[in-house]
Formats: sequence, structure tokens, C-alpha cells
Amino acid sequence: MELISITTYKHLSIYEEEWLAILKENQNSNPFIEYEFVCNLLKSLEGHGEVKIYAVKEHNRMIAFFPFQLKKTWFGYIMHFLAPEETKMMDIVAKKRDVDRAIMFVFDEIITYKKNTIFHLHGLVESGGTPSKISNYLKARNMKEQNITKNNDGNGLSKIIFSTSILKAKTYRNFLWVKDSFNSKKMERKG
Repeated sequence: MELISITTYKHLSIYEEEWLAILKENQNSNPFIEYEFVCNLLKSLEGHGEVKIYAVKEHNRMIAFFPFQLKKTWFGYIMHFLAPEETKMMDIVAKKRDVDRAIMFVFDEIITYKKNTIFHLHGLVESGGTPSKISNYLKARNMKEQNITKNNDGNGLSKIIFSTSILKAKTYRNFLWVKDSFNSKKMERKG
């Protein structure tokens, strides 16, 4: 497998057919991972934070796309799905048969090259299966996670937070866990 880093709309446009074919095969119903929506996000985000769509190539075909955005901080990086403020639901774009292998490959590669990274992945639809597949990956790698699920208009949406094993990243991850727990309890009291 090969990991390709896509940072611009023009670079992504090379893979439009593969992206659309994956969504069609999966019978996608998430508007936030549609090709046109992601392209428009890329256009608006260029120059506003480090956009990285990681594409996985295997046997000369693209099998997955991970639409991420990185934020550099004092401890390293926070990796989100694209535009966390603008998108309610996000996911990886991969054929169902390739999801497990793609998750393992991409996260292993990112962790190898960006040792101080926190993954703060929002808006994963529970019924889509990606949250459980990421949890399985983390269990296999003996990594801790926090998975918060909330009901949003009939959809169970997950937010998964995990980090590399570097002390700075783990410390900030723990801070985010406490902050999210506090905010969740605060929202429960209001509701």
C-alpha cells in the first residue's frame, strides 16, 4: 500500500472518479463526504490550516480517502476531520471491504511520521460502522480512546479521541477527555 497526501483541490481532482466510484458502491447517504462538498471545503480552507486528505493506493487503484485537517499546537498536532465547525457528520471514504486494512495502514503511517498527534474525530455515524472499526484498531494497538456518542436527529454520532504514546500527546489527550466529559455533563443538566 502507498499513502498519498493531498493538500489542494487540483490534486484531489485527479482522483474524482475513484472517490465517486467508492461512494456509489457504498450507496453513500452522508452529504458531507460527497466529492463536490469536500472540494468546496478544500477551496475555502486553502491557506487556513493544514489540510491533508490521505489517499490509500493499492495495486494501482485508490481504495480509501481520509479527509483530515491538522492543527499545529505546542505539543504537536491535533488531527480532525475536515472543517469540524462546518460539518456535522464526517467519515472516511473507503469501500466496505477495504475499511479495516485502510484504517490500520493510515493510522500506523501517520503515527510513524507524526509522533506527537492527537486524533479528535467528530461526527462519525454509528450505523456506518467506522467508529467500531477504529475502536478495533485501537484495541489491537493497545491504545486508549474516548468514544462519546450522542443522538443527533435520529443518528448516533460519535466523537473519538485518541493519541500517540508520546507523553505530551497523552497529557493533552487526557485534558481533552476531561474537557469533553465536563461539557457533556453540562449539556445533560441543561437538557
